Amino acid sequence: MTTEAVYERLAAAQRALAQRPVDAILAALDRVCRRWLDRSDPVRREAEARIAAGTGLAPAMVAEGLDQMIRRARGLPELLDADLGSRCALDRFVERPGGVRSMAFGPGLLVCVFSGNVPGIPAFDIALGLALKSACLVRPAAGEPDFPPLFARSVAEVDPSLGECLHVARWAHDEAGPYRRAGAVLAYGSDPSIAAIRRLVPDGVRFVGHGHRLSFACIAAPAATAETASRLALDVAMYDQQGCVSPHIAFVERGGPLSPAAFARAVADALADLQERMPRGRLTLEEAAALRGARDEAEFTADACFLSPGDLSWAVVHHEQPDFRPSPLGRFLYTYAVDRLDEVVALAAPHAPLLQTVAFAGPDADRLALAGALGRLGVSRVAPVGRVQEPHPLWRHDGRPTAGDLVRWVDIEP
Repeated sequence: MTTEAVYERLAAAQRALAQRPVDAILAALDRVCRRWLDRSDPVRREAEARIAAGTGLAPAMVAEGLDQMIRRARGLPELLDADLGSRCALDRFVERPGGVRSMAFGPGLLVCVFSGNVPGIPAFDIALGLALKSACLVRPAAGEPDFPPLFARSVAEVDPSLGECLHVARWAHDEAGPYRRAGAVLAYGSDPSIAAIRRLVPDGVRFVGHGHRLSFACIAAPAATAETASRLALDVAMYDQQGCVSPHIAFVERGGPLSPAAFARAVADALADLQERMPRGRLTLEEAAALRGARDEAEFTADACFLSPGDLSWAVVHHEQPDFRPSPLGRFLYTYAVDRLDEVVALAAPHAPLLQTVAFAGPDADRLALAGALGRLGVSRVAPVGRVQEPHPLWRHDGRPTAGDLVRWVDIEP
């Protein structure tokens, strides 16, 4: 099929999609998601095998990660109601305060550019585009090209007309053609990649870019337990810290059941256990060199080092004097002791533009106080330790309205 024929097919399919009730589209997408949550389904099994082989991630991690991403996609009805006031606004004019009636329109063609650090992420964004009655043109990541076409195939098998609204292809990094056709562009990647894509997007086309971000953990004294350490280790191990929500650092308040140093050791013990079930994936030469360098430095500067013996599988490096230092990834966690968690606000402030997710364990009053202070800096999400890799469907990625950034409104004033 020629490039022009692809665009014509997507445009025709989108015109038909625009006539379907949003609840019918959501019902079809839910059938797709239920199929993906069935680990015995042939497409699901193929995805697990191909993603694990292609990325080097542990099969158990790939399986759990796909479940997490698909469960988030199943929350689209609640997300649309939250972002749009009512999902019915995609079908008709709905009443708003003051007698205003409003209707929302999706971008028509949503162009998605994905990175390969977290398999399964495309499920949510593709489903969102379709729920907004838009066709989706998807560019998969070079490092993980398998999930998007398999997801598109499952959509077509469940609902052929909905599948006509999806096309997966790769195009050159400097090719502007796909973006000129878009009503909106959604992109993931490094900051240089996001900037390069933005330059190709014409004025007037909505652009939503998700680049490099930093996430960390805060452990209040009462929650400094072995159980919390085990949950934090899972947050660190998933995707080998490649995701934007993966914690690089853990601040541990003194005075808890475990001292900050003992808590660091407990995280290390849990990472060692996870290495048996979810072994860390392959490292590039550059990644291995960064990990060796960070380990060598830590042995001279840290108050305690807990390192996987004989290899680079994991590391927990503890300091009694607090700082804020991103890790080299690859299951490498810095832990810092603090007298009070509110010290973290000043430590994080120099990194404000990059802050995203905070994994928190402790009393709710402490969570509220810290979330307000860190929210003013730029943090967009505070999640329970052990759950950071599965964002709630209502999460506003990087603090922006997920569906709201992609729709256009028409208002009828009284």
